[in-house]
Amino acid sequence: MGILVEKDEERSKLGERISSDLRERAEKTAQRDDPDFVEQSEYLKNMQKTNRFSWFWFILVALAAVSLVIIFVIH
Repeated sequence: MGILVEKDEERSKLGERISSDLRERAEKTAQRDDPDFVEQSEYLKNMQKTNRFSWFWFILVALAAVSLVIIFVIH
């Protein structure tokens, strides 16, 4: 829904009601404690971030890159 308003024209009562209603809805939505973010989801509740084995992933990626370079250079 949109309302066209000229620059010189003041806000109409309808525009003020719409903006106050939207502001009120935004405040209610912000007050809810819904798990909207990935970090708050039930799926990740008992998971932990990679910490002491992160070096292992870097080595695997490096080996994969070296393997691709060797494959494409030889052929």
